[in-house]
Amino acid sequence: MKNIKIFKVFLVLAFFTSSCSGFLDVNPADALTKDNAIETIEDLKTALNGAYSGLMGSGYYGCDFIARADVGGEDVQTSLTGKRTELFYKHAYRQANVPVGLWEIPYRVINRTNVILGVIESGKLADDKEKTLETAKGEALALRALCHFDLVITYGLPYTKNGGTTFGVPLALVEMAPDALPGRSSVADVYVKVIADLLEARKLLASKKEQTNGHFNLWAVEGLLSRVYLYMDNYDEAYKYAGNVIEKSPYKLLKREEYVAAWGEEYNSESVFDLHISDLSSGNRELLGYLIDTSGYAAVVATQDFENLIKETPGDIRMELLKPAAAAGQFIIDKYPGRKGSTAVNNVRVVRLSELYLIAAESALKKGSKDQAAADKYYNAIVNRATGGSGNTPATLDLIYKERRKELVMEGHRLFDILRLGITVKREGGHHFLSKAVDLIAPNVDDYRVILPIPQDEIDVNENIIGQQNPNY
Repeated sequence: MKNIKIFKVFLVLAFFTSSCSGFLDVNPADALTKDNAIETIEDLKTALNGAYSGLMGSGYYGCDFIARADVGGEDVQTSLTGKRTELFYKHAYRQANVPVGLWEIPYRVINRTNVILGVIESGKLADDKEKTLETAKGEALALRALCHFDLVITYGLPYTKNGGTTFGVPLALVEMAPDALPGRSSVADVYVKVIADLLEARKLLASKKEQTNGHFNLWAVEGLLSRVYLYMDNYDEAYKYAGNVIEKSPYKLLKREEYVAAWGEEYNSESVFDLHISDLSSGNRELLGYLIDTSGYAAVVATQDFENLIKETPGDIRMELLKPAAAAGQFIIDKYPGRKGSTAVNNVRVVRLSELYLIAAESALKKGSKDQAAADKYYNAIVNRATGGSGNTPATLDLIYKERRKELVMEGHRLFDILRLGITVKREGGHHFLSKAVDLIAPNVDDYRVILPIPQDEIDVNENIIGQQNPNY
């Protein structure tokens, strides 16, 4: 992959020309600077669509961001040595060979949003009766917040570790000149800006309450706010925003009989924020569906521990997502079955309603005024949907954490849960092939390998982050 030094090319709106993301459809206007690219409302819409498209690269949401968080935990693993996700599974990347996509692609999208915001704030575009500028600004702010948040949880320690004083990532809040090379802000400062962007986006998108497929609306912003506050241990706010989406939005939990088939559908009733991947924009074999497919890379399988976990309750509908893998006795988790005859064509479920039920359940038990009844309601809604039961099991944190593992597997959450909760998991036995001598058997927040190093190429070009590499790299 062609290495692109992010802060050396911050004047360019979009430049997905490297091999890892060549499947994206790039409008010529999307490759120009703001001075001659965004001159009309239609140009603005095109540029905003380009920002969304940027998220879908295989080095980001299209594959690596989700795959790393899952194979780095105890429920999903790389199937065999030599497979595509092996070094994420082993936590074996170092600054010289770490994939640059998880660093550079979010910053590309951030710069697209900054160009859009700069044009809007310049006043050069006349708004129309549909309030296009207001909506575009809200969506751009939400996208910028999402990217900064993903960067800080990938390259920084959890917010609650050391009071957020450790290194986070550089904040990019305006379109930058080529010689603007910012250093790393603290984890806490990055979170402050993420929250600020989301709260402003929430105001701007307050009227966008209908289901808006593939774009941020009010509910997608509130769902993301809920997740960010959960990671900050701000459970009152996490509970409030998760509850808003659950109780007030048009989104509904999938019914038990809809659950399995929904993973092969374009959108469904839980699609609070999906990234849309179509048959016209998915010609890349590095995407999640092909990564998992037994006829593709066959690189990712369920661990024996997860197989045992999901089989604890007979009749759990999620067992139907376990499909035979390429290797005898192993199973894939078939959340990316493909559409239109291609396993690469799968929407990415960035914010799903089931996650918000589980955030609400956890936060109800942890918030300032504990609400056991609410925790029971939200927890049992997920459990009863899965099992076909109608019970009201008292929710505990351990049960909710277990349910997160069962419900959110292969959606990019597990490693980050391990880190924010400060737990240690063991990855051995079963199908594992990790080496105790060199690989990370027991991921936990105190092992330096659970956060990625800043790519060496980026450090070489940015003198302001020399000396700011993550510890022990």
